[in-house]
Amino acid sequence: RYVRLILDGEIMAQRDNQPTYMLQKGNFVSESGLHAGLLLNGKIESCCSMVAVGNVRTLRWDRTELMELLGREKDMRNSIRAALSFDIVRKLKGQRSMLSEGRISDASHWTLKRKEQTDARYDAILHNLLRHRDSMTQWKDELRNYRVIHHIDDEHHRVALKRFGWTPEEFEGLQFEGHEEEQEEEYVKHDFKWWAKDVVMRLFS
Repeated sequence: RYVRLILDGEIMAQRDNQPTYMLQKGNFVSESGLHAGLLLNGKIESCCSMVAVGNVRTLRWDRTELMELLGREKDMRNSIRAALSFDIVRKLKGQRSMLSEGRISDASHWTLKRKEQTDARYDAILHNLLRHRDSMTQWKDELRNYRVIHHIDDEHHRVALKRFGWTPEEFEGLQFEGHEEEQEEEYVKHDFKWWAKDVVMRLFS
């Protein structure tokens, strides 16, 4: 439900008790696709556990209220976009530091859990979109971009859709008959493209 920014302290992200990366002052928490231009409102299932390392202080926004604000304020959207570009780079560098500093005892297991975390994050984002299907056409391009950044292939996309009771044909054609789960309120469309994301991610991957 919340997007957070760490003001002080450190938070360890864990998948099944395996540390996957460290978040520090200035890192965003639970942005859930915002770096790819996805302005998702409502709740999004977490893909990992967040464990505070000592005392931590964060700034917290209600996700829906923040996305509504970003939908109205172009300058703020651009500022968030710039901040998240640095945020992604810092997180990637932090993962490399964990390896170089010997903080990961089993690199293969660590890589597996990072992949599971990435896949689970995509599933949660997709599920959120399906719950907001009245406005899903606004986010399909951004979702494709997200898949490119995070290497989500067609097979995983298909399996995730099946898990939520959809077929790829329904998703692409936006055929909603038979999907009667409660819909959350429609969200305001943004008007910017995340043009640098693929370059940044490929440079530092």
